[in-house]
Amino acid sequence: MRICGINWVAALVAAIAIYFIGFLIYGVIIDPQDWMEGAGITQEQMDTIGMARMPFSPIMPLMTAFGMALLFKWGGVSGLGNGVKWALLIAFLSAIPTLLYGWVYGVGPFHATLIDIVHLAIGHGVAGAILASWK
Repeated sequence: MRICGINWVAALVAAIAIYFIGFLIYGVIIDPQDWMEGAGITQEQMDTIGMARMPFSPIMPLMTAFGMALLFKWGGVSGLGNGVKWALLIAFLSAIPTLLYGWVYGVGPFHATLIDIVHLAIGHGVAGAILASWK
């Protein structure tokens, strides 16, 4: 289903893929305690502040997927390889530098930021593959 030239189903599936990759990384592969320690977050802070923000967590994957879908439309990006290539460029030229501002100007260690970078790179790559190869 295309609206304004964007395949909304593909964009929604790409957003779900990004969200699922985050679940795998932060909930299955990496012990949540390790990430919290690396981010300098206590369990009490996660329980009170972090969990209160969780309802907003689908917003970022949706913005990423639909934003990439729009950029791919404008740039005529198609095909699996091109989708991954351009998605990784977007990640490493925009999303990851933005994330690094928090580390550079913050006081926390790099451990959690590195996990976040891996999440963004994999999530963008998979979303790009979905968006550019979905017909």
